This record gives sequence, structure tokens and C-alpha cells, in this order.
Amino acid sequence: MAVPVLTGLNLTLGEKGITVIVGKSGCGKTTLLRILAGLEPLDQGEIHMPGSSQKIGMVFQEPRLMPWLTVWKNIIFGQKKDEIEQEKIQELIDTVGLTGFEKAYPNQLSGGMQQRVSLARALAYDAELILMDEPFAALDHFTRETMQQELLRIDSVSRKLTVFVTHSIDEALLLAQKIVVLGEGNVSGEYDLSPYSYPRDLLSDELIEIKRNILEKL
Repeated sequence: MAVPVLTGLNLTLGEKGITVIVGKSGCGKTTLLRILAGLEPLDQGEIHMPGSSQKIGMVFQEPRLMPWLTVWKNIIFGQKKDEIEQEKIQELIDTVGLTGFEKAYPNQLSGGMQQRVSLARALAYDAELILMDEPFAALDHFTRETMQQELLRIDSVSRKLTVFVTHSIDEALLLAQKIVVLGEGNVSGEYDLSPYSYPRDLLSDELIEIKRNILEKL
């Protein structure tokens, strides 16, 4: 029996920055990402992407690296040889903080470093839209905090559009320029956080109030 997940969803994303989607388990967050990535078909409705050849990169909760490939080869995996720019790949490796690990294999890397490889792979594809499905959920607190700061730094340089799914409202408040709350298969709330500079104080009155409002809509 088919179970409807997203019903009457109407959502407009910006052209750049980090949009974070929050919601309870089963509300359709991952389904929405998979639809945007073209991994799940639409039963009805339409998705409009700017440009004629929108490139999409996806970062999953698990790094999903090829264990027999080095960091460098994992990053360029799937690209045509004539499309690979050596200097650009090295710049990406430097950007995600993996300088010196180009020839390392996944089993020689920590969980956080493996996720850096996964993020670099999405960027190497020159994706205009990067989808991230709870990419830091399996990391310990300190590594997760480091990766959050890394994502903000990369966003300030690359200026791509990133759609980031998380269960953590605190993580959403720390990262997002825009927060979208999903509930009952539809958007139950949207919050513009672009006026708030980084790093953010989660104990500020403004962010406490936004968190309270989000909790009421979940």
C-alpha cells in the first residue's frame, strides 16, 4: 500500500547559502532530498531548477567512499579524465583540510576526515546544488562541531546552494541562512536567519525564541 509522504509541498529555495530542513522522523526530509537529487520520482507536482543543466552533489550520513581508492581518487570518482583539473582538485583538498592525505585510503582516516572527502567529492563535481542528509549525525560531538565550522567556511568561499537535513534544531540554528520546518508532509514554518552573523550564540534571546517557535511547529 502506498503511503503519501509529501503532500501539497510548496517550497522556494534561494540561489546560494545554506537552507536547513528540520522535522520529526518520517516527515519526509530524506524523501525531499532524494526527489531533488532525482533518486525518487514525483507522483505529482513539478520541480523547477534554474539553468538548463543543474549539477547536483549529494553527501549522505555515511561517507560512502570506495575503500580501494585513495582520497584523491575518491574525490575524482565518476568524472571524465578530460574534465579533471589537477590544480582545482588540490585546492579542494586543501580547502577541506586534507592536505597531505591525498594518497591515504578511507580506513586510514577518521570519520570526520572521511566526511571531508565526501564533501570534497560533491564540490569537485562542480555541483550548483549540494544536498546533505544528516552528514554529521554519526560523528562525536567535537568532530561534529569541527565539521559544522568547516561547512560554514567552505560555504563562505564556494557560495553554492546547500540543502542540509538534520534532526538537531541547534545545528540548524548554528548553520542556516534559512530554516524550513517540515510537518505532516508539508512546510509548517520558514525562518530567515540571514541577518544573524556567525558564529552564533544559541543562548541569545532571539535564537531561543526561534527555537521555541520551531518546537511548536514540529
